[in-house]
Amino acid sequence: MNSNDKYLRLARAAALGSIAASIVVAVLTIGGEEWAPLKNALKSAFTHHWLGKSVISVAVFVVVFLLTAWKPSDIQKTARALWYAVGVSALSAAAMTLFFVLHTLRLV
Repeated sequence: MNSNDKYLRLARAAALGSIAASIVVAVLTIGGEEWAPLKNALKSAFTHHWLGKSVISVAVFVVVFLLTAWKPSDIQKTARALWYAVGVSALSAAAMTLFFVLHTLRLV
């Protein structure tokens, strides 16, 4: 295996980890605002809900990265994963922004 194959595998694994972490952050953020026990659990376990979301999202990233880093990849798979990571990150950010706009307007 040459070094390019290694970098493609690692880049794809990082992209897949980013996808999972983005989804987790959006779910925990919106879920914590809508369901107080979730936010309280994050606070009590990590002293602050932001810290809780951060620790959980890093853990999810690491787990997904480690589970997928060994799988072979090529340029197309890696590029696709990177584009999906960009798209999922944008959708997660849009979902949180829309939620907080609606929350501020007291529509949710």
